Amino acid sequence: MIAGVGPALVDYIYTIDEYPQRGGHAIVKNFIRMPGGACANVIAGLASFGIRCRFYSTIGRDEDAKFFIESMRGVDLKLNVTHELTGRVDVYVDRYGERTFFVHPNASGIVELRIDEEDYEEVDYFYLDPFPSKRSFQVHVEIAKKAKEHGKFVVLNPGYPYTLLGFERLKELLRFTDLVIISEPEFKNLNVSEDDLLEFVRILVITLGSKGSKAVTEEKTFYQPAFKVERVVDTTGAGDAFSAGFLYGFLKGLPLDICLRLGNFVASYNIQYYGARNFPPREEVYKIIQAGNEY
Repeated sequence: MIAGVGPALVDYIYTIDEYPQRGGHAIVKNFIRMPGGACANVIAGLASFGIRCRFYSTIGRDEDAKFFIESMRGVDLKLNVTHELTGRVDVYVDRYGERTFFVHPNASGIVELRIDEEDYEEVDYFYLDPFPSKRSFQVHVEIAKKAKEHGKFVVLNPGYPYTLLGFERLKELLRFTDLVIISEPEFKNLNVSEDDLLEFVRILVITLGSKGSKAVTEEKTFYQPAFKVERVVDTTGAGDAFSAGFLYGFLKGLPLDICLRLGNFVASYNIQYYGARNFPPREEVYKIIQAGNEY
C-alpha cells in the first residue's frame, strides 16, 4: 500500500482570456470547483488505476470538506479536523492553459496528523508533498525518518516550497528519501548537480514539461519524450498526473523508461481538460504498457 501525506485542498478554477497588468482587471469567463492538493491528486490517480492507497491530511468541517472526501472514493482516508474551513486554492487559467495559484491554507495550514506505529507497519510506500505551513518540512522529516526506521520506501515531491529552502536544508529530508520527483525549474532552484542529489536518493526523476521527462540513477539515465496533444486546456495538476502514472508503473515493477512513458501519457491526458484529476481509463494505461517504447 502507498500512503500520501500532504494537503487536502479544493480548487476554485476561474478561466480568463489573459492575465491583466498589475492594478488592472480581467473578466472571469467560467468557474469550476474541483478537488485538489498535489499529494491528494497523485493518490486519487493511483487509486483510479487500482492501487491500494491511503491518505493522511487535515481538513475542515465545511461543504468543501464533504466535497473533498467524496472525491477520494477508493482511498483509505485518515483525516484530522484542525480548522472550520478546508484548504482552498483559487486558480486562474488563461486561454493558453497557464495557471496562477492563490492559496488559502485554512485546515491544511495546521498540520496535526494522526499517524500511529501501526500505520508505519501497514504502509509500504510513503509519498510526501508540502503542506502550506511552516511546520510542513519538519513534519515530513519526522515521518520520513520513522518510515525508514520501519524499512519503508519514501517518495518526495519537494515542489517549490521545499526547493526554495535551499539544498543544505533539503538534505535533512533527502537523508530519509529513496525517490525524488521534481520539475526542471524546481531542480534549477537547488543549484546543484544530479550527482549531488544521487548522494542521498536512489532515483531522481525530473519532469521537463513539453520536452518529456527523465530518470537518473547511479548507473544510467533514462529519457522519454512528451506525448503530443492537439490543445492544452489547463496545465493544473500536470505534474501530479505525471507522478500518478510514473508511480503506477514503479509500483508494478516496470522498467524506469516505461514508468516515464506512463507518467508522460497520464500528464498529456490530464492537460486536455480543466482541473487536476482527469485520469485516463485503466484500459488506456494498459495499452501504453503493452506498446512499450513505441510511439
